[in-house]
Amino acid sequence: MEPLHQFIHDLRELTTAKERLPEDALATTVGELLAELVTRPSPIPAEFTVRSALHGGRGRYILHRSPTFTISSIVWAPGEIAPPHTHETWGAIGLISNRIEERRYELNGDDTVRPVEHHRHDRGAVSVLIPDDDIHSMHNLTDTETVEIHVYGKDLTGLVRRRWTVEGQDMREFSSGKYMNC
Repeated sequence: MEPLHQFIHDLRELTTAKERLPEDALATTVGELLAELVTRPSPIPAEFTVRSALHGGRGRYILHRSPTFTISSIVWAPGEIAPPHTHETWGAIGLISNRIEERRYELNGDDTVRPVEHHRHDRGAVSVLIPDDDIHSMHNLTDTETVEIHVYGKDLTGLVRRRWTVEGQDMREFSSGKYMNC
């Protein structure tokens, strides 16, 4: 079985099991499976690893959508930044190519956030998100594209989430738009 299809099969088994794991354990287990996938050569089809001039130079593709999880490919442009934001679900992010910087944040009582962790991830790294600890920012510090696989327990399209400025101020609600291939 092709690695991505095997990964989807394994996730379906995990997320629909009669005795489902708690979200933090589920995210960790998905992260372990994702770590195996992202270290394989060409873990996803090449057409999902490029940016599109039609979409502002972004690359955001759905690879699989089901009621219990979604898988997407995200292509970060050189220098691109996603300011601090939430996901409102468990998740795992695997780095397919290049490098990316991730900062984790803690929510202050005044709806601002402050950084508490800083990581520079290389190819093959996996970051796990759980709902009560999922505020992070991403920054492609390099001069080439960075490609990741994102797995979430919900479809983020239209899901109301929170986002702050790069400095951690001015919280606003937002929802992600559609993917480029659907």
